[in-house]
Amino acid sequence: MIIFIKILHKGSMNKHFKRIYELSHEPVRRVIGLMSGTSLDGLDIAYCHCSEQGLEVKEHLTVAYDEKIRSLLVSVQSKEQVPLGTLCILHTKLAHSYAAFIKMALKKWNLSNNDVDFIGSHGQTVYHFPTKERTATLQIVDGDQLAVASGLPVISDFRQKHTAVGGEGAPLVSLMDEALFRDANISRMLLNLGGIANLSWLPSINSGLEVVSSDTGPANTLINEAMALYFGKEYDEDGAVARQGMVNKEFIKALLQDDFFKENFPKTTGQEIFNLGYIHHQMDSLGVHLQPKDLVATLTQFTIDSVAMAMKKISDDSPFEWYVSGGGLYNKVIMEGLRAYFPAHPQRYSEELGLPPDAKEAALIAFLADAMIMGKTFHVNDREVSLGKLSLAV
Repeated sequence: MIIFIKILHKGSMNKHFKRIYELSHEPVRRVIGLMSGTSLDGLDIAYCHCSEQGLEVKEHLTVAYDEKIRSLLVSVQSKEQVPLGTLCILHTKLAHSYAAFIKMALKKWNLSNNDVDFIGSHGQTVYHFPTKERTATLQIVDGDQLAVASGLPVISDFRQKHTAVGGEGAPLVSLMDEALFRDANISRMLLNLGGIANLSWLPSINSGLEVVSSDTGPANTLINEAMALYFGKEYDEDGAVARQGMVNKEFIKALLQDDFFKENFPKTTGQEIFNLGYIHHQMDSLGVHLQPKDLVATLTQFTIDSVAMAMKKISDDSPFEWYVSGGGLYNKVIMEGLRAYFPAHPQRYSEELGLPPDAKEAALIAFLADAMIMGKTFHVNDREVSLGKLSLAV
């Protein structure tokens, strides 16, 4: 256990640190993981039991943001200029909203604070800026505010230490994937289709090959933006709109010439680069005109092609089985397109590994929070680092 601080007051240890120390010796820790992705659809909450045997998701749900919160988040996410007052208010306001969401979830699950040891909170990414010199990333939702409002210890801000030692702060999911799902004889590709697509390449241990974790480009973010702008919907349900449109293959070829796709793995990206403004700029530059349905179809195929291109390159066409999580797995056109690329590779869902697809990212945050409490470190840029910061309840 890393944290063991003696408070020189009446010769006793601070009660909160004492409890944290005790938790580090418990065989099972009961952890709530919180994750809100770039799609801004709401907060994923996973109630997990963590132990030396692994992680078990006991309960999970998603609480949708109300329109006021969502519109405020849209106004600051991935924007180069934002009102500092709005950002400051959201940093605190979201923490109190999260606490209310946790209370609601616990009530639904017939649980209380007594059934929870601590919270892992990812926060809401508002800007991610990977550069060759040094990556910068910013997540809001203050850990102290959440700890006081919820009455539970909070571990948060996981990405900063990763960037401090020269990493890009993302994707973090491979840290859990490698620890829990790497097999001695079977190579696995774990694909998460959120706003941005990322993957963990887990070659079999006996192969002697290294694990690779990387973003691959857009998954749902461009499709969702187009659906909101042209159809007034949050997403393309089942890929129905994409199925009605015509794909512009030449435009996709042009998009795949972006510098991001030429970079070596691992790499990260975000809505700061892949957004509808970028797409419209490319269309104008190339003289491309697409009807809304054709644009959605083309953006969907762009996701399929860019993900498949990364999977092929990273795996070097070796045999593997692949598992999918994230909202993109519900888009039938995306899934059909990916299966067509890999007909000889068994495709499965993360639930077969014990992780419900909708809960994987929240479970990751629970896993990272537990690792911090247990003093476990991760190898990042030739350094062994512990991720996360601790906030204590009053």
